[in-house]
Parts: sequence; C-alpha cells; structure tokens
Amino acid sequence: MNDTAWHRMTALALGAAIQNRSIDPIDLTEHFLTRMKQEDPDHRVYIRATAERARAEAAAASARAKAGLRQSPLDGVPMSWKDLTDTAGTETTFGSALLRNRVPDRDALLLRRATLAGMICLGKTTLSEFAYSGLGINPIFGTPANGADGEVERVPGGSSSGAAVSVTNGLAPAGIGSDTGGSVRIPAALNGIVGLKTTIGLLPLDGILALSPTFDTIGPLTYDVADANAIFAILNETRPHDLSGASLDGIRLLKPKDVMYDDLDATVTGAIAAALDHLSNAGAEIVETAVPEFGEAFEHVARHGNIISAEAYALWHDLVESRGEEMYWGIRSRFELAKKLTAIDAEAAHIGLKSIAARYRARTAGFAAVVHPTCPRVAPPIADLQDDPKAYDEANLAITRNTRLGNIMETCGVTLPCQGPGDLPVGLSLMAAGHSEGMVLRLAAAAESALA
Repeated sequence: MNDTAWHRMTALALGAAIQNRSIDPIDLTEHFLTRMKQEDPDHRVYIRATAERARAEAAAASARAKAGLRQSPLDGVPMSWKDLTDTAGTETTFGSALLRNRVPDRDALLLRRATLAGMICLGKTTLSEFAYSGLGINPIFGTPANGADGEVERVPGGSSSGAAVSVTNGLAPAGIGSDTGGSVRIPAALNGIVGLKTTIGLLPLDGILALSPTFDTIGPLTYDVADANAIFAILNETRPHDLSGASLDGIRLLKPKDVMYDDLDATVTGAIAAALDHLSNAGAEIVETAVPEFGEAFEHVARHGNIISAEAYALWHDLVESRGEEMYWGIRSRFELAKKLTAIDAEAAHIGLKSIAARYRARTAGFAAVVHPTCPRVAPPIADLQDDPKAYDEANLAITRNTRLGNIMETCGVTLPCQGPGDLPVGLSLMAAGHSEGMVLRLAAAAESALA
C-alpha cells in the first residue's frame, strides 16, 4: 500500500490494513513522525512529540499483529493527545509557561486504557492556555492555524486546537481533546471534522489537568463517526456501539427557537439550512419549538457569575497570582473574573443551573436530539483577534455560545461537518441527553450519510 495516502485514511481503515498485514505499525508510525517534522517544524500543532515512546509502542504492536494477538481494532494506530493529559516522563504543561518542566511520573488513566488497546501516542498537542478559550489562540506555545484555509491563518478553535489541526493536517488519524464549554466540538466544527462531547463524569479524569471539575469532559476528534465510536469504546472500556443500519427515518429532532439560531453568519446560515433539508429528506421530523431554558441559563450566569472561572481560579490562583505576567492576557483576564464572585454567588450558580438543566431535560424528553449550529460563525482570522482585547472577548463569547449550553444542560453530542463546496467549515451538532452516547452516535452516523 502506498504510504502517501496513509495520513488521509480513517483510524479504523488503518487498523484494518494492519490486520490484513498491508501496513506495519512501525512504518505507519514513522510516516506520521516524519510528517510531524516536515509539516510542524515550529511545533504549533504538537508542543512536543513522544517519538521514542511511539516507536517502542509501534514495535510492540507490530509483533502482536504478526502473532495474531492484536488487542483491539485500533491496535497499532497512532493518535495525538491534548497537552493536559499526564504522560509519564513527558512534560505536560496545560499549554502554559506556568507549568513548564512539570513532568508526571504516571500516564493519565485514559492514556493507559488507549495504550493497553494498542494505540500509539504520537505526542502532545497545543491548546488554549489552561484549556480556557474557544478560539485556540496561544502566543505562549504558538497557535496552530486552522487546517481548512491555506491562505489566511484562521483560529483553529479551542481549546483542543492542536488536536483538531493534527487531524485536518494529516499529522494524526485522530486526536484526544477535552470539552468544558465546547473545546472538542468547536475546533472539530471550525476545522471540518467530527467531535464527540461525552457526558460529564462518564470518562475518568484521573491524570487530566482540570479547568472546571463540574464541566470537564474528554472526547475524540476524528475523520468520521465510526472512528469516534471506536475510540470512545476504548476510552470507556466498553464495546463499540452498533452503528449498522442507522437511520433517521421517523426520528424527531428539536430545532430550538431560542438563542442557538440567533445571529448566524451567512455561511453558517446557508450550510445549516441545507443540512436540515438533508436530514428531513432522510426521514427526520424536525420540530421548531421554544427552549426558554437556554436564555434562562445565560441570564443566571450573568447574575451569579461563571462557575468555570470560579473553579479555575480556585484550582490555579497561586500560580496565576504569582506568575500571571507570564500568561496570555486573553486567558488571565478570564481567571480574574472570579475575583468578583462571592462563595454565595458560586453556590447559587451551581444550584440554579442544576435546576435549569432538569427543566431542559423534561422539555426535550420527547426528542432524540436537539439539532443546532455548533458555532454561529466560521473561523475568524487570528490576526484580527490576538492583540485586540475587545475583538477577542466578543469572538470568544460568540464562538462558544451554543456549545456552552451543551455543558450546562449536562448533555452529550456529536458535531458533523456540513459546509457547502468551497466554503469554510461549518459544524452541525446533535445534542442528546447525558449518557445517550450510543444513541447519539447512531444518529450522527445516519446524519453523516444523509449529509454526504
């Protein structure tokens, strides 16, 4: 098999080629390590490669394949890991100068699970500092340009910026990211790939650096839904969900009248309208109705403050206060929002949002999923935002608006690319009740076929 095509194959396709002995994991890993050197010389996508580890894991995978002892369908397939995942003996920095030289002595639990399944760790990808931005701009380690535009350097989306670009630029078949307010779905949408937001608390966060324990989740960014399903199964230590025969026929989807379709740019408006037509033509019943809990949630946050800021500051305030001048101002300013909050504010925010989420679940219980634009805009140019606080804050709030609601409402969901020919990427999200990953992955597989 010609290795020039390997970096455009899905993870499962690569795994199948390893199974039939047409690809050796050693050669496959060298292919990606070489591309990383050639295509990412300034380490804007990967903060650091784990080449020695990857080669050792590839040699072991190769031996298992020859002996007929592969551990999973993805045994021998490489993957990138967001640099908030503890990796034994490798610096793990949270994308911040404040954590340079932090070298854990143990892998995060999810990385151990992937390694036991035979997946190969290529390296640690760039992220928004402390995983606290939906834009992905990081002047500390470098901002990876969005993989969808070869002419204008656009934001990659955050905070899992390098995870997404590693996939779109052919530097990994899949990447692992985290999602606290959209950090898997946003970069997946803005780069034109698939992202799975898992249910809060479903995947263990042992060895994952925390931004907000209330909302932090982990999920894969992939070329297609089948890969997301397969990787999720490995991380969750379960069998992959059965996606065969997935159909939208008779499926009820809720299109909210509130918030999520407000102020869309022209490209997003056109792409989403066309996508909804495709879903409808495939048999889905799309019902437009009010979801007042969305507006209530934002009003509650405006009144009582942001839980994420409060928790992030509680976790990291010593470093932020002692060495904050080393941080990017766009991130430090978000930490400092917590200084205005009282303990009563923070607890009121928790209690109120829990109540709103419960009412949201009751309102949407008769639908398979809520369907919405992942982001209301396409990716803006980095240069327009990086040094302009007002433009940065406005764009960050806009880009994260819809995805933040998914975390607040305790959902799981999948974003799928749905842009028109020649357009910048647009994501269509299917957002389902928490702990419905199997159902939403089947829906996403059916939608993926309809959109194709």
